[in-house]
Amino acid sequence: MDYAFTNMERARMAGLMAAPKARPLLYAANSENWKDMAELAMMYNCPLVVSAPNDLNMLVSLTKTLMAYGIKDLVLDPGTFINEGLGTTLNNFTMLRRAACKGGEELAGFPLMGVPMAAWVGKGEAADEIIKWKEAYLASMLIVRYADIIVMHGNDGWSLLPTAVLRQNIYTDPRKPVAVAPGLKVFGTPDEKSPVFFTSNFALTYYTVASDLESAKLNAYLIVVETEGSAIDSGVAGRKLTAERVADAIKASGVENKVKHRKIIIPGKASRISGEIEELSGWKVQVGPRDSSEIPKYLVEKWQP
Repeated sequence: MDYAFTNMERARMAGLMAAPKARPLLYAANSENWKDMAELAMMYNCPLVVSAPNDLNMLVSLTKTLMAYGIKDLVLDPGTFINEGLGTTLNNFTMLRRAACKGGEELAGFPLMGVPMAAWVGKGEAADEIIKWKEAYLASMLIVRYADIIVMHGNDGWSLLPTAVLRQNIYTDPRKPVAVAPGLKVFGTPDEKSPVFFTSNFALTYYTVASDLESAKLNAYLIVVETEGSAIDSGVAGRKLTAERVADAIKASGVENKVKHRKIIIPGKASRISGEIEELSGWKVQVGPRDSSEIPKYLVEKWQP
């Protein structure tokens, strides 16, 4: 069978032989090489990209042919064009998803691949920041136009971060802040003398505090209070973070059975409700720093279980 393969297919075969169990995504079957690519995909049990740049009819036809040939794991690449072809690119992605969701065309329902690295074509490794930004905003456009796989070339953090943030938040309700589940979180190997903190369940606040505790290698308990996704200061101001909620969270967490002391360190931005927390919970409140990065220093100076 090897004699039927072109040099490009043989190169792909060499890569597949080097990682026989990895099941990499093969790129790509087109109108000229679909049979050879199908043979490779079947031989190594790999998913296969179907490519027909700016020709949706051909893309669907190739998909139908490959499925009849026995290939079930497919990814569709309708082509990624920049500059004057950008509108056509976005329209093609939209039409494929519309055909699958509203038109009932199952062959258009496979995952879609976008290739923002097309912005680098002919630019070389020394491309300026304009090219990197062009790749970044093209990636963002493709994400909101239903691309499931994005292939990028640039690796600068400042250009990748907007795309990552968009992807993480695109399917969230803008009226509802991103939140984590409330409850007791354990860091390190705390004992009966370890400090107890609380924070809100706003995702950004929680992960910031958790990161600071982990990086400082602290042994501590952290109670995540239900604040409907509000941060500390806005939660206190909007009555989403109240002394009642903190007291209830302490009791529900079961931390009373894990430590012998009855002291809790609260965020500095929640200091205005410290007296109410003491009254309702029965725990002595210590007002901690306003910034969680200062917690290690605070513990050295003021924590006495």
